[in-house]
Amino acid sequence: MPLQFNLSFQNDIAHDDISRTVLEVTGGINLNKYIDFTNRNTHGYNGIYMFNTLILAWALFGYASTRKLEELCRTDIRFMFLMNNYRPSHQAFHRFIHDDLKMPIDKIFTEINKYIENHDTVDTSVLYLDGTKFEANANKMTFVWKKATTKYRSRCWEKTMKCIQRLNHYIKNDLELSMLFSVYHEIRLDYLIDVCDWIEQYMKDHGIDFKHGKGQRKHEIQRFYDELKEYALKMYKYTLHLDILEERNSFSKTDPDATFMHMKYDYYNNTGVFKPGYNVQMGVSSEYIRHIYVSCDANDMKTYVPFMEGYYDAYKAYPSIVSADAGYGSYDNYSYNSIHNIRQYLKYSGYEKEKEKKTKRNQFKSFQMKENESGEIICPAGHAFTLVSARLDHRSVYPRINQKYVNEHCGECPLRSKCTKAKNGRTLNRSRDVEKYHKEVRENIESDEGKKIMTQRSIQAEGVFANLKQDYGYTRLRRRGESGVKEEIFLAAIGYNIRKYHKHKHRQKEEKLPQA
Repeated sequence: MPLQFNLSFQNDIAHDDISRTVLEVTGGINLNKYIDFTNRNTHGYNGIYMFNTLILAWALFGYASTRKLEELCRTDIRFMFLMNNYRPSHQAFHRFIHDDLKMPIDKIFTEINKYIENHDTVDTSVLYLDGTKFEANANKMTFVWKKATTKYRSRCWEKTMKCIQRLNHYIKNDLELSMLFSVYHEIRLDYLIDVCDWIEQYMKDHGIDFKHGKGQRKHEIQRFYDELKEYALKMYKYTLHLDILEERNSFSKTDPDATFMHMKYDYYNNTGVFKPGYNVQMGVSSEYIRHIYVSCDANDMKTYVPFMEGYYDAYKAYPSIVSADAGYGSYDNYSYNSIHNIRQYLKYSGYEKEKEKKTKRNQFKSFQMKENESGEIICPAGHAFTLVSARLDHRSVYPRINQKYVNEHCGECPLRSKCTKAKNGRTLNRSRDVEKYHKEVRENIESDEGKKIMTQRSIQAEGVFANLKQDYGYTRLRRRGESGVKEEIFLAAIGYNIRKYHKHKHRQKEEKLPQA
C-alpha cells in the first residue's frame, strides 16, 4: 500500500525563509491594480500566487526562465507553498507575464521600494549612480551602421537615376514616345514606385507578358522594370534602416533596439569588435536599487537627465546628493543639478589629472596654467594670456560663454618648442561657467564628507553590478526589444532588493537578541 503524505506548507517552511519575506513585501502593496484578474478562464491560476512565485525565483537565482519556474513549482517546497500546491506550466507563466501584468513592471518596482523604505532604514537623500552594459540577445555579425547605410543609399539612388536615363533613351528611340522621366538628385522613393507602375501598365496595355525562369526571353522593357524594382526594394530597405537608427549610429538586425557598443569581454579574439547591448543606469541608496534607466545610448553622460527625470516621476522628489564617476560630468548635468538643488558630486573628465603634481613634463598642459591674483592666466614662462574673444555657445541644452585666450609673448620664448607648434602663439579655450562648477565639485569631493560619499559610491553602486554579474552570472539579456529588456532588468532589480531586505531584516533581529 503506497504511503500517503499530508504536507503542511505553513509549518514546514522556516520562519526566516526568504519566501515569507516575499509574502510580506507583496502583501504590503496593492497588487490588484497591477494584475488583470479578468483575463483568465475558470481554470486560471491565482495572479497573486503567480506573481509571488515569479519574484521568489528572481530573488533566489538572479534570473529564472518560465521553464525553470515550471520545474520549481513541482520540486521545491517553497514554490509549492507560494502556489498553494498548484503547478502551472511554463506557458501559464508566459501568459501571466505578457497578458496579466497590465501595468509596467517599473511601477511595481517603485511600490516595493516604497514599502522597503517604510520598513527599513533607507537614506534617500544620497543616491549613488553607476552604469553598465548588458549584452543583448542578438546574433553575431548582425550590425547595421548608419554611415555605411547612408553611403549605400546614395550610391543606389545614383544607379537608379542612370537606369532611368537609359530608360528615357529606350522610350525615345525604340518606343518612339514623346514622354520622358525626370532625373532627381534628391532621393524620392515614391517617384521610383510611380516609374515601376507606369512600366507595368504599359506592358499590360500592349500585351507584353512578364517572363520568369530559365529559357524565357524577357522583353527589353521588362529588364528595366526588374532592375528598377530591385533598386526600389534596396532603397526601401535602406530607408527603413535609417528610420530605425534615428539618432543612433548602429543597430542589430536580430534586436533592432540594441546598439553596438564596446564591452569589456570580447569573444571575437580581442579584435575590438563591437557587441550589441543596452546601457543600464542604476541608482542605489543604502544598498537598495532605487531607480533604473535602460538606454540605447553608449555614452553615460546623456543618460543622466532622463534618469533623474524618471527618478522624480517615481518618488516626486530629488535626492540632495547624487554621486557618480567622471562619465557623467558635463556642463548640462551640472546645470541640471544646480536648478534642482542637487549638490555637485559628479566627477568630471580630467579630475584625476588635475591632482597630479606639477613637473617639467606636464607643466605645459592647459590645466597646469593657473591664474594669478589679478585673474590673469600665466604660462610656465611667466607670461600672461590675453582675452581675444568670447562667444555664447548654444550647442548644449544650457547656453554658456566660451572664452579664447592667446599668449602674445611666444615669439622669443625659449620654451616655445615644448609648449606649442602654433604660428601665432599658444591659445587656450576656457569657460568660466564650467570652471565654476568644477571648483564646486572639487571642494565637495575633497571634503571629509565627500571622501566618504565617493568611497560608498564605489562600494554600493559598483557592488550592485558585481552581485548581479559575478555572483549570479547575469551578464547577458534573454529578452529582445527595449520593453522586454526593461521588464527583465526590473525583475532582476526587484529580486536584488528582496534579497537585501531579507538580509537586513534578519540581521536586525539578530542584533536585538540578548548576548549570551
